[in-house]
Amino acid sequence: MRNSNCPTIANIVGVSASIEPTYQNLFVKSNLSGEFTVVNQYLVRDLKALNLWDEVMVGDIKYFDGSLARIDRIPANLRALYATAFEVDPTWLIEAGARRQKWIDQTQSLNLYLHGASGKKLDETYKLAWLRGLKTTYYLRSMGATAAEKSTGRSGELNAVSAHGGGSGGNSAGGGMASGTGGGVSGGMGGNPGGYVASPNLAEAEIVGRACTLRPGDPGFEECEACQ
Repeated sequence: MRNSNCPTIANIVGVSASIEPTYQNLFVKSNLSGEFTVVNQYLVRDLKALNLWDEVMVGDIKYFDGSLARIDRIPANLRALYATAFEVDPTWLIEAGARRQKWIDQTQSLNLYLHGASGKKLDETYKLAWLRGLKTTYYLRSMGATAAEKSTGRSGELNAVSAHGGGSGGNSAGGGMASGTGGGVSGGMGGNPGGYVASPNLAEAEIVGRACTLRPGDPGFEECEACQ
């Protein structure tokens, strides 16, 4: 099988793309077919074995954008085992790639992940790749400077993560993680990152006044304050 096919079907068959560490333990992937919640099923299995997989855990993982580093409920050995790509020093990715390069006649799709990219860090990283004999690297991925406000739905809509089954239909589940890489938790979570607070039932917004339907050229358009 050609390597080009592996990253494309990786999420479908439940593995990470190519030789890379896990991007995140919980994130939303978008393609032409729509948006799909990707859950690390091996993490779900291990958390279930420890009776730690519940709604609070789902909320915590969403809140921390798929990272386990700051979830104290999870044992340290699991946090280390399921470290995400941005939590692994890119030096190790290059060193591992250098070992493989000896046995590859062409090159490898080696993505590098930098949580906080800087000129100094980029210089050191790519110089190390050159010194170790890598013929090339692939994408350089970094975290966005901003993130969408975290929110989630709990009424069974597309892309929810189940606290009982860890997601249905392979890597996608029905329900709602917000856009961005990690979704989020419902209202009140910003002040309570370790817990889960359900969104209150809010009344629908009241519409004040009527919408203006005048178009340019209609009588009164120039005098209408709403149109100006």
